[in-house]
Amino acid sequence: MPRVFKELHREILNSDNRGISGLFPDIERFIDDEASLRIATEELYSSAHRAAVKELLPITKYYCNSTGQLAELKAQPWFQFWRILRNCWSHDMKFNFNPDEKSKLPVVWSGVTIDISMNGRELKHGDCSYEKIRELIEIAQWFVQNEIA
Repeated sequence: MPRVFKELHREILNSDNRGISGLFPDIERFIDDEASLRIATEELYSSAHRAAVKELLPITKYYCNSTGQLAELKAQPWFQFWRILRNCWSHDMKFNFNPDEKSKLPVVWSGVTIDISMNGRELKHGDCSYEKIRELIEIAQWFVQNEIA
């Protein structure tokens, strides 16, 4: 992983026309530090999961609405779970259920339950693991590729 990060950093330096390299002058020192690299890698994974959960739902919903397939999306057993999880991730990783979400609770998907007792609480890894997030993303991807045109 350090080699890949260093290669990427060097490419950025070679093609830096926006001043990005000036923001991180000591980056290679951090890449060589095992603890810093571990933290950076965890943050990278967390960021990728967060982006997938937060951004894919509205894009998928927009597409389905534009093509007259919103009912098919909403009929999926994971749709409400994804919608509520996305709202949590978009609002400081806390569940703050709106009236519509409250009316749909509890939602259960793949052995994970979101219920009213979680209102106001921060989402914990034990509530929904990264493995479950990846499973959700894969199922949504399959739906987009195979169920809607």
